[in-house]
Amino acid sequence: MKYLENIGVFLLIGIWIILAIWGVLMGVLESKSLFASASIVVIWGVILILLTSAIVRRYKESKSDPYKDVEI
Repeated sequence: MKYLENIGVFLLIGIWIILAIWGVLMGVLESKSLFASASIVVIWGVILILLTSAIVRRYKESKSDPYKDVEI
């Protein structure tokens, strides 16, 4: 069952990344202003970087979690 949970997480992240890229492209293509286009790209880039760093940090912390064998 852990295998299915991992697939679900990767699918969720993959879909979010695809939607984020699509949103950035639509925002950049529809914008008439260079400043607006650049700001959209920067904002989405920062959000993507923060998301991936949080995921990587959580993954590393889960490897050494002393409570992962505890059942509720």
